[in-house]
Amino acid sequence: MKSRSNFLNILIIIGGLVLASLVLKILLSLATGVLYLVFKFGIPLLIIGGVIYWLTSKRGRRPRR
Repeated sequence: MKSRSNFLNILIIIGGLVLASLVLKILLSLATGVLYLVFKFGIPLLIIGGVIYWLTSKRGRRPRR
């Protein structure tokens, strides 16, 4: 006993695929945005912080005259 026709089933499947594609597009754009921010700001800040830590720790280890 089918309550829906084949045509309606096909439309529901196509609608579900379109909806899934929109959700995937939004999630992928958010993920690439986060990766962009990490590479744009995160890595340079880590490098700068590492250089500052390296320079300040070198000064503390030198014997004073």
